[in-house]
Amino acid sequence: MLQLLVEHYRKLGYEVHPAPDGLQLGIMACNLRPYLIISDLVMPAAGGDRAFIRLRSSTLTRDIPVIFLTGVPMDKAREMAPRGPKVVLLHKMDSMFGKLDAAVLSLIGPAV
Repeated sequence: MLQLLVEHYRKLGYEVHPAPDGLQLGIMACNLRPYLIISDLVMPAAGGDRAFIRLRSSTLTRDIPVIFLTGVPMDKAREMAPRGPKVVLLHKMDSMFGKLDAAVLSLIGPAV
């Protein structure tokens, strides 16, 4: 799934930096300060939900929009996922790629 997302958004002209796990996501976000983060809700070494808490605690990363993708049933995912402005939760089966593309465009606009 990660490689599909990377290839898809690179083809659309976005600069993409994949993080292999939640810990690296936090480190990379502080260093790169991306316009948007697309994260799995459940991932190794600090899930996306825990990485989100760390992102929101830093002045460097607190305003970055986040799209959570999940394979978890949506009723459970809604309980797990952080809520707030600039946060979108999508199920992987529904988001390949129509809803995901729409969320990216609504949060950061087209690739420059």
